[in-house]
Amino acid sequence: MNARLLLSTAALSASVLAGAQNWTATDIDGNSHSIASLVAEGKTVLVDLSAHWCGPCWGWHNSGIMEKMYEEFGPEGTDDLMVFFIDGSQNTANTVQSTLALLQGAAGSQGDWTEGTPYPIIGPGGQGVLVANQYDFPGYPTLFVHCPGSPNGVEIARTASWEQFYASWRNSCPSSFTNGAVDATLFSTANTVLCPGDPVEVPLHNMGTSTLTSATLTLMEGSTTLSTVNWSGSLARWGTTNVEFPGVEISGPTEVHALVSMPNGVTDEHLEGDEQEMSLDIAPSAETATIEFQIRTDQYASETTWKLYNSNNQVVQQDPPGNYANNTTYNYTWNLNPMECYRMEVLDSYGDGLCCAYGQGFWKLRSNGNIVAEGAEFGGVDKAPFETGLATTVVENVLENGLSVFPNPTAGELTVRMDLPSATVVNMTVVNVLGEVVSQQAQGFGSGTQQVTMDLSDLAQGSYFLNIVADGMTATRKVTITN
Repeated sequence: MNARLLLSTAALSASVLAGAQNWTATDIDGNSHSIASLVAEGKTVLVDLSAHWCGPCWGWHNSGIMEKMYEEFGPEGTDDLMVFFIDGSQNTANTVQSTLALLQGAAGSQGDWTEGTPYPIIGPGGQGVLVANQYDFPGYPTLFVHCPGSPNGVEIARTASWEQFYASWRNSCPSSFTNGAVDATLFSTANTVLCPGDPVEVPLHNMGTSTLTSATLTLMEGSTTLSTVNWSGSLARWGTTNVEFPGVEISGPTEVHALVSMPNGVTDEHLEGDEQEMSLDIAPSAETATIEFQIRTDQYASETTWKLYNSNNQVVQQDPPGNYANNTTYNYTWNLNPMECYRMEVLDSYGDGLCCAYGQGFWKLRSNGNIVAEGAEFGGVDKAPFETGLATTVVENVLENGLSVFPNPTAGELTVRMDLPSATVVNMTVVNVLGEVVSQQAQGFGSGTQQVTMDLSDLAQGSYFLNIVADGMTATRKVTITN
């Protein structure tokens, strides 16, 4: 087990009683917050104990789960909870206490913790240490949840998705988020970038104790009504369904807001959360239908997978079997259907994306050399719809055409000969039939015909695959070891 997983396991033991906390602290905007006052008001409170230098903390922070919870259930949502980010770093031989500069990404910090963070940040001036000292915890990051009316913080686990995190909160605080028998609310849509013809939709969520059977949903742009839907169905408590607004087309960046009213034909018992603002846009267009996909892994490449979906939500391309190698770049070229909208999804099973706490990973989609979509810092999944252009282009794979390996079968030494159009670094990876990496090396070469010898004598007898990546091209050869 690696060090990152050891820290996470120690820090995420669920439902460990932390004892009573009673702190009042000032955030970076000068606002004072009292944990005792908030739980007395009936709020659920999440305390994220982190440190500006902590890699796993940065990964969790960039997952967006905290922001999502605050957006949906914080003061601007259903007003059921409060979220705090605490930089509890102390002055030691290896760490320094929080400052505003460090929280904004100065040297020694993982990045700008303040950018895009809507909830209070507590740290500078010893305020973060004051709060952190109230808790008994094994390391950063550790999350504590305070249930309404309770001074006791209970440790709560991180999760790969905000839906799982929401469920864990409900399990930790059974009385949380209970505001009546009839309580409909709207969530922000995950589909903010739309393909041509895609419907505008909004998630309808039942927070009431009774089954939700009907509601009126309205989509507006400013004061103009774009669409009204009289929804009917059967939505159990904590259930969510997407409601589409027919006849609404988005042609560019558009600000809209949706409203829900008259759940089950009566006035909503908890009006907070009945309105949802949405920033929508149309998917980017590629110049051609030939798409180049490039992905660079981080230090934990086994966590990385990806899939490409067509307009029928079918997987048309996906990562090869087995695990990628760490800190390695892979390139793919696809001739897709012209004028079709696809969706790229890059996933990280640990939930900390490809960058930047554990390497400088990224992914990019290009057409004619121009970037169509890209990503690096995300949580568990990064999604990017895009539309292909009118025609495909012919891409000659010089590497594939000029690659030879010999002797094959081999007792151990394998000569690799290849034609390179320009000087480049060549990545050579050998995987077994299970897709496991058993040998890997990278070497710089000049242009023209190049040759290198690989020593595979340590490998057991059997079949393997040699994958070569060079100058944006890929080639694979089957190799047989007979020793």
